[in-house]
Amino acid sequence: MRSTLLAALVIVFGLGALAEAAPAPPAASKPVYRATPPPSGPCCVRKVWDARGHELGDLIDYDERFQSQQLSGYVAYRLASGDATPLLVYPEYIQGMQATGGGTALFTTPDCSGNDMFGVIQSPPLAKRYAMVLQVGVYAYNATHAWLFVTDPLPTRATPAPGTVFHSQWNESGACSPYPAPGYTMAGGFGGYRMHRVEDLYAKFTRPFYVNY
Repeated sequence: MRSTLLAALVIVFGLGALAEAAPAPPAASKPVYRATPPPSGPCCVRKVWDARGHELGDLIDYDERFQSQQLSGYVAYRLASGDATPLLVYPEYIQGMQATGGGTALFTTPDCSGNDMFGVIQSPPLAKRYAMVLQVGVYAYNATHAWLFVTDPLPTRATPAPGTVFHSQWNESGACSPYPAPGYTMAGGFGGYRMHRVEDLYAKFTRPFYVNY
């Protein structure tokens, strides 16, 4: 009887020692919540190309205002300085955000020559520089030149200096229109921005333009 009790005690204490020596089961791991990744950057923006495969710029968005002019695109055209200015691009032509005509593209010279222009941009785009495109030709799709004029960085709206007389303007028909003597003096109105000639876009790029979907 005594030996049986002793054997039972040995078994109980042995099991307790084994239980103490056994490693505890691993705690259940908690789920790891990762922060929402940032939105994709310029690497994933669609590009607009010319017929020779030259990049015109990043596609900002499509212009869906007019069904008769489907899927033209607002394009961020990058200048040599690195600044970008928005342009409106169709397969066959490029336009600025402000149309010409009605006294919006003014020159002090009698024949629209020179590299300086006063641009009357009523509603400028949200950009570091503003641009206007002067197309040469009655119809945009067969214009022979597209002269790009841009402002300095972060321009401010102003009126021409006192005594400034404009002797010509670029009209809506893609040509220069001289003002009759003594010329045009701006009085009041929206004001505008001093702009400088940069380049002929049609000498640099070949139509048609496209997005590679």
